[in-house]
Amino acid sequence: MAYFNNAFNKTFIADSTLLTAGTATSNLTGGQLALIDGSTWDSVALPGGAGVPAISPASLGYLAQGSFYTNDNIGNNPGHGGYKESVKSKGINPKYITRLWKANCLTAMQATASLTLGPECTPCGTTQFIRLDVKGSPALRFLNHNSYAIGDSGNLCCHDTEEFDQEYLDPTLVLATAGSMVLSNPLITPFVDCGSVNGVLTGGEPLAAGSGYVPADDVATECVDCTGSGATIDILTVGTGGDILTYSISAIGSGYEVGDVLTITDGSHGDATLTVTAVTEGCITVTITDEDGIVSQTVYTIEQALGNAVSGNYVPTTRPNLASAMVSATIYFVGAYVDTQFGDCSFDTRDHFNKEPIVIIPTLLDETGDPCNDCGVATSTPGQMQQTQGEEVMRELILSERYRQSPFNQGNSDSSRIREIEMSDKILSAVDRTATYKAYYIQHTVPRFNNPTGVFDNDQYLYKIYVKCSDTEKVADMDKLMDGLVAWAGDNGNKLVVETGTYW
Repeated sequence: MAYFNNAFNKTFIADSTLLTAGTATSNLTGGQLALIDGSTWDSVALPGGAGVPAISPASLGYLAQGSFYTNDNIGNNPGHGGYKESVKSKGINPKYITRLWKANCLTAMQATASLTLGPECTPCGTTQFIRLDVKGSPALRFLNHNSYAIGDSGNLCCHDTEEFDQEYLDPTLVLATAGSMVLSNPLITPFVDCGSVNGVLTGGEPLAAGSGYVPADDVATECVDCTGSGATIDILTVGTGGDILTYSISAIGSGYEVGDVLTITDGSHGDATLTVTAVTEGCITVTITDEDGIVSQTVYTIEQALGNAVSGNYVPTTRPNLASAMVSATIYFVGAYVDTQFGDCSFDTRDHFNKEPIVIIPTLLDETGDPCNDCGVATSTPGQMQQTQGEEVMRELILSERYRQSPFNQGNSDSSRIREIEMSDKILSAVDRTATYKAYYIQHTVPRFNNPTGVFDNDQYLYKIYVKCSDTEKVADMDKLMDGLVAWAGDNGNKLVVETGTYW
């Protein structure tokens, strides 16, 4: 017996969710979502799992949403609701709800990459090469192929004198010179930029000085509610009770913001905290390590590393491998591609919108062009694809409205005016195309009890409900609606859970 494995889709935009009983569908405001009892056509209470929606056992439930249209001058049929009629789902039997799930609010993250050179990676008399590959749909749309560029340090020379012969080039100058050449390449410039490290530049006095600490170097910190990591401090002096009096930043880490609160953890204590008061600006980190292993870090822009900035220029060394001051450097890259976007007035569903972040792959090459793996460390962190962008939600809503025979004119020179006449501009204003939406999915079937041909077993329906991720109150209300559906289905012998996943 054949099985039709696709579901009929319908899209709702939950501008608000009604959780109380007794509201008729005709009184739902634009974008307001409710679960309706099919016997009374009034909303039912959704206690969010603490009870069962009061829907008559002999009745079906319906998802209903107030229409975004404010009048009906096009439909001209108010006797049957017209365009002002609330948007409704098919009748839902709790026994035949097959699946409930929701997507996470994942926002887009840029791809990042870095390249590190040690103190003895750049011998005098050799030229270092950096290759930067850019891959992904943005590059393919721009060039019809993936992009790459190569930069080198060919214009750097060592200094030999009677007293001293230089053995290695300063890795900071090498990275800054080759990196500047790569980033200025017109095939790379639209996609990659110099990535700011955002390390901890300064921290304010500890909010809590703690107790039981002793002077120590490179003490780790933790930042629970932020994206930064890797910062360490040197505890310089402590009080009689082991409370931290003075400290300095030993490793700046990366990814911090002003206002982040760091907890100082030395293995046995973790009650001292400090607040980040300033972060670094620049994409080249210079690390100096002495013979005792004590590390200090400074961040420079490319211009500062090359000595071309107005202030704060880097002072290069002729002995990067000196035991008392071993110099290593890291350059950071970040994806920076932005699509052309049009406003709602000229919106067209056929416009491209980018979903995939680019991939950045740095490589250190030798003079023959082969990858050099014996010195230098390259890292590449892929970006994160944004889930349920407003652009995607807009297109799904328009498609769902077209299934209802609601017009949406596009492609003509006067389409924007026609949309205003036909009120489909109300649909455009219902979605924030710059936002990220949380998606909820409700799938159920309508069995065919009398099906002589046996072609299709059941009709499947999938309802997609979108709520803006930034609106925590509306997200909480939708969670309660989903819990209410679980309770309703469970009371009718259909044990379900709301499925969640890491990436959906």
